[in-house]
Amino acid sequence: MAERLVPIALLLLLLLPLSASGATVIWGPYVTGTTNDSAVVSWKTDLPATGSVACGPDVDKLTLTAADDQVVDLHHVALTGLSPAMAYTYVVSSNGTAGPAGGFRTFGEGPIAFAVYGDTRGQVPLFTQMERHKLVADRIAGEEDLSFVIHCGDFVTFGNDPEEWNEYFTAARAMLSSTTLVPVLGNHEGNRSIYYDAFAMPQWYSFECGDAHVTVLDSNDWVGKRMDAETAWLEDDLASAQGWTFVAFHHPPFSSNERLWGGDLELREAWVPIFERYGVLAVFNGHTHAYERYSVNGTEYFVIPCGGEELFTLSDERPDGFRTSLEHTLAYLRVTVDADLVRVDVVPVAEVSEDNTEVVRIYPPGRVFETVVLPSGNSGLRSFFDLLSVFRRLSNATFV
Repeated sequence: MAERLVPIALLLLLLLPLSASGATVIWGPYVTGTTNDSAVVSWKTDLPATGSVACGPDVDKLTLTAADDQVVDLHHVALTGLSPAMAYTYVVSSNGTAGPAGGFRTFGEGPIAFAVYGDTRGQVPLFTQMERHKLVADRIAGEEDLSFVIHCGDFVTFGNDPEEWNEYFTAARAMLSSTTLVPVLGNHEGNRSIYYDAFAMPQWYSFECGDAHVTVLDSNDWVGKRMDAETAWLEDDLASAQGWTFVAFHHPPFSSNERLWGGDLELREAWVPIFERYGVLAVFNGHTHAYERYSVNGTEYFVIPCGGEELFTLSDERPDGFRTSLEHTLAYLRVTVDADLVRVDVVPVAEVSEDNTEVVRIYPPGRVFETVVLPSGNSGLRSFFDLLSVFRRLSNATFV
């Protein structure tokens, strides 16, 4: 296996405050907006300071430097002129004093892997992000060679509360320091400026990495009259997409959650026909507080709101297309993509009591709830992994 993006020697640097500079890092560092030859490194300090980044193929070769030439508490420093499909290490500095380190991989050709999860907000007084979300984020941080992590929204409970954002970045620190974050707007973000300030990403956008085209949408009510414009943009984006196409947004068009049974019917009417028309391979959603999977007209729908918030019980009645579900379990998706097929592993992290008051068991690394191979035309491999998924589900129920 390839080495992890952040060498073991840098682990102490990840938590190193910038005390000598008079400013301490409270968010990050973290990476967004990665392309084949660029990325944006961000971090926030408790006091305004100057900011710069040193970057290179390893900690002994930080040959590229960049700065934003501002005295601010939240820095977004663009790195350009990078090489495609390459692992980079970086160290951020404030007021000229080196602080935490991180790593990421530029996009490029060839096989890739990425993770998907969401709904990480705490539920005080039952639990905090440090008690639940950190379990999932740390497990994702242990995955090797992830090109990016998609967060399907609901980072925090109150999108205008800086203290909650502080907790999110603290709980996710190890994960954020090792890959690129792909953020999606959830309803709890409230379309607040703090979300846009933190991530410096548009309301909806797309990118390509390896053989994957990823489209990120805003499914929230505040889109309002702009929904027609977003839908037109979606159609244009998918019409020009290359490779396997994935779409991520917060509200699922299919769900058996009792509070939103059937899913978001308006989104289903507006967007699902477009997904089918352009052959979208998989859709990733959150919001409904339990893992579910649906197969509808050639598109696989993965609902993965299992990043740490309160978990709900699903209805016994399931909409058409339902395949599997996993309730009361913190989990994420590990997706591997190459030119021939896509493999999605559903990775359980911890089981939570039905009243959400306690974590009753931690799953060991390497456990998989189910494996889904796409597209469905790969009948031989799919049959093998379908049998493997059944065995794993029976194993989880019987022997864990």
